[in-house]
Amino acid sequence: MGAQNIKRKFWTTSELLKAGKSRHSVTRAVRDGVIHRVGHGLYSVDEPTDDIRLEALVHQHPELVFSGETAAHLHGWAEMPWPAQGVLPKCRTSDGGARLTVTQRKFSRTVTVRGLPVTTPLQTVVDLHRQGWQKEKLRACLVRAYRGAKGNDNRAEDMAALMPQSRGIAETLLDGLVTGTASNLERQVVDRLRTALADTGVRIEVNRKVRGYRFDIVIPEAKVLIEIDSYIYHAADGANLGERTFIIDRWKGNMAARWGWMLLRYPDLCVQIIPGMVTDEIVDTVRYNLRHRRGRRLRTALEKLWTDMEVWLWHPSLR
Repeated sequence: MGAQNIKRKFWTTSELLKAGKSRHSVTRAVRDGVIHRVGHGLYSVDEPTDDIRLEALVHQHPELVFSGETAAHLHGWAEMPWPAQGVLPKCRTSDGGARLTVTQRKFSRTVTVRGLPVTTPLQTVVDLHRQGWQKEKLRACLVRAYRGAKGNDNRAEDMAALMPQSRGIAETLLDGLVTGTASNLERQVVDRLRTALADTGVRIEVNRKVRGYRFDIVIPEAKVLIEIDSYIYHAADGANLGERTFIIDRWKGNMAARWGWMLLRYPDLCVQIIPGMVTDEIVDTVRYNLRHRRGRRLRTALEKLWTDMEVWLWHPSLR
């Protein structure tokens, strides 16, 4: 029985028999390593790695969503423990077999990791908290899971999808946690600001959108926006900037000024070599703005110009 004769990734015993193979030839093929037993009555030509065995479980249970420590493994937080853990909309205690511990539950939101259905990072840490994982380890997992420019957007969507009984646990795990940072420099700045402004009660948000544009750090109560610019993308010659990014960058700053925000921009090199000066200026600006609310009346939505919309929606060079 050659691998070239196998047209599917997984074959059941009955499918192999219908294809003209005998039980003896199937046993011999497994012994010779031509095919591999990857589940109860299920075979594959692929070596039975953890991921192949998990794919086999999904093949047997099409509605299966991996959860708990199996989800932690797929999210990259832990080694794979067996039996796997998963949830099904409907199940019986015998559904899982020896390789799967399964419970009955429905989710309104799941994610796909390495081609496999998995509970969201937020749902996963809630489940792991219930299984006894340490809080600080779970918080570190959340930082990893929700990093990057869209990290906080994904976190908000995952939070909204949680059941009410899980939301309280998630809020406790997220309390004071900085997610969404795209670089170590941003994390360093945010950590310093959180310490220096702890007595003010302001929120320090990262990679948040303001009127359609995303900013590195946003302090809404003080109407302060902070951008940390890399020299390679913002150098005077614009060699690595690109016309589109250059245009967006300028109109983004205009929007901030027109709608009452104070935009502070710092080169990444300055954050590295004079971090104290950068922090001091931001903190002083925030405290000043909190003490001295600007008297100028802010625009209302009815006073918006066409150019106040995101520039890529109307600029002829970007459409």
